Amino acid sequence: MVMNADEFNEKFMKGRFRKIYPAIAEQIVQWSGKEGGLCIDLGGGPGMLGISVALITKMHVVVCDPLKECIDLAMENIRDHGLQFRVTAVSGKAEAMPFSDSVADLVVSRGSIFFWDDQPKGLSEVYRVLKPGGHAVIGGGFGSVALLQEIREAMADEPDWEARRRERVEKNPPARFEAILKDLAIPGFIDQTEAGTWIHMRKDPGRAA
Repeated sequence: MVMNADEFNEKFMKGRFRKIYPAIAEQIVQWSGKEGGLCIDLGGGPGMLGISVALITKMHVVVCDPLKECIDLAMENIRDHGLQFRVTAVSGKAEAMPFSDSVADLVVSRGSIFFWDDQPKGLSEVYRVLKPGGHAVIGGGFGSVALLQEIREAMADEPDWEARRRERVEKNPPARFEAILKDLAIPGFIDQTEAGTWIHMRKDPGRAA
């Protein structure tokens, strides 16, 4: 299946997957305790997770994605939600984030880590941009098992979708991410359930970089 970014935005981000972003945003806010400051939605595509975070918090959000067409769609979605004064979108890759050190209170990313060119470099960059006391939630999930089942049913016309999803999960087990965090000396843990896998990182409040 080949589709352009606009088709993907309409069919999936604002269509079949639309329910998961508010659910994941609520979980992330609960996990992190962050409701103000700066949030970066890394590899955010059309920006639906970052927008969902902005809708339930007072955070300023920057959607960061390497594809120009996704940046354009994110800006369109931001305007559609009336959030253009608190949310914006910029071009950038996980491995070379266009942000200064220690600027973000929260970094979120759903689904992009499986496609990063260099996962250790990307996670190191996430940690670099976190403020002391900042929290990152990086991985892939569906909000709940019930929502995952809804999407499975909605994706019945895409017979290889479930197989590709399972392949990504199998290639990226918790032990892989735990080893990366250990090698980078980054404090964190991996939370894996049937509904998804999330890497949690928190920068020590006393650490400046």
